[in-house]
Amino acid sequence: MRVFLAGIIQGGRTDDGIHHQGYRKQIRDAIAVAYPDAQFVDPHEENLGRLEWSRDLQEEMFLRYVAEAGRCDVLVAWLPEPSMGTSVEMYEAHRLGVPVLAISPLGGTWAVFSLATHTFPDLEAFSDFVRSPGFAELVLSRQGKPAAAVGGTDE
Repeated sequence: MRVFLAGIIQGGRTDDGIHHQGYRKQIRDAIAVAYPDAQFVDPHEENLGRLEWSRDLQEEMFLRYVAEAGRCDVLVAWLPEPSMGTSVEMYEAHRLGVPVLAISPLGGTWAVFSLATHTFPDLEAFSDFVRSPGFAELVLSRQGKPAAAVGGTDE
């Protein structure tokens, strides 16, 4: 199982700082307990020096990971507040039939309720779902299928 870890990095910040990224380990740990063979695609962990990169390299990275969001078996989005990058990744996953699990108090916003397969108010509720048969059914319905086979397009 390939899990895309989406979530706020810079969010609405206008400086070069980033939001605390501890949620990524918590999400990974919640999944790894139930699925020790899970593989994670994590744009933050894989590109720690990205804020010093040229605009061209940053753009290439952003677009590469947006595409990657549509190639995973499930996308988990951490949205304690709006994040444009996470929303684009959620859209691409949704468009290609990848289940989107949002951990967010923003479940009433159009972007979240339109793109998320399930929304959870906190990490505890998300962790409970990961241990449930519902998570396995959701991921198994996607695993190994090309995007077009699960309702997406290859456009």
